[in-house]
Amino acid sequence: MKSLALVLSSLLLITGCGEQTPARQSTPMDLTGLSGVAVTSQNTEQQIELDGTVEAVNRAVVSAQTSGRVTALPFDVGDQVNAGDVIAQITSEEQQAAVNSAMAQVNEARARFAEADAQLTRIADVFKKGVVSKAEFDQVKAAQQSAEARVTSAEAALSDAKQRLQYTQVIAPYSGILVRRLVDVGATVAPGTPLLEGVSLADVRIRVNVPQNSIQAVRKYRKAQIMLADGSMLESTDLRISPSADASSHSFLTLVEIPQNASNVSLLPGSLTKVAFVTGTEQQLVIPKNAVAQRGEVSAVYVINQQQLVFRYIRLGKTMGDKVVVQSGLAENDQIASDVIQAAAIYKQSSVAAQ
Repeated sequence: MKSLALVLSSLLLITGCGEQTPARQSTPMDLTGLSGVAVTSQNTEQQIELDGTVEAVNRAVVSAQTSGRVTALPFDVGDQVNAGDVIAQITSEEQQAAVNSAMAQVNEARARFAEADAQLTRIADVFKKGVVSKAEFDQVKAAQQSAEARVTSAEAALSDAKQRLQYTQVIAPYSGILVRRLVDVGATVAPGTPLLEGVSLADVRIRVNVPQNSIQAVRKYRKAQIMLADGSMLESTDLRISPSADASSHSFLTLVEIPQNASNVSLLPGSLTKVAFVTGTEQQLVIPKNAVAQRGEVSAVYVINQQQLVFRYIRLGKTMGDKVVVQSGLAENDQIASDVIQAAAIYKQSSVAAQ
């Protein structure tokens, strides 16, 4: 009786498993047109996956460089700002008056220089004829040089006054997003007063703390993959690793730079992302991704074995482009169907015919 019960249990198990049971058909299947691919062994990269934080390379607080009262703040938090846009306006009456005064001093200095230069020209002619002494000539020449120096000084003062006038219009240093307004319209500011804070989205990087036990391998291979929101991976080989560990966490700050050709990638400062660092290499079995049949959370393949299809469960590892690592369920050189849909149709048809 015990043997009969075991036989019945086995029959029920086989019947209940259906397609999931790796049963082999007793008669050859018609595999015409079904292409297969061999399971191959490949040298793959071993990785450690860590959490990273996206940070902007250019993030700055713009401060006032002159005194006055804020008269306009054209942009608000969240607004897109282009490089060269006026992001704050400060009263300019005092600075304009300084420019006018400096201009008047320049005009006066130039007039005095013209007079001194003409005087030097006249006395140089009579000095050649021996009418005046060398001491008198030297005195006129020194006056001309002094007048020229006053012109240079006045022009420098004018340039400084014009620069201070330009400071009344605060210009965005680069394109980005305004993240904070630190003053309001009507506020009185002085040089150094913080006005606005902005961040550039054009140049970002990933900030990761690498554990001490992995830092040597990360330094050796200097290669990382950044996981994007759509599930794709972005590879970077530009890593900036701190030479010393943090005293409290014993981890090494590592900055993963975004490749220049990935400017269209959407990574927002402050957001979390996963970064996989290469720590070594290992021989592993790989198969094409399109040869894998998904049954919910379970992965399987159709193995071709002597004109038979065997539906076999496998355990997968990481994805590498159009291939995926097989951790268990297959052996090297096993032949599997490359077209899952066609293989499933042949398997189902043969199962029905065998009933």
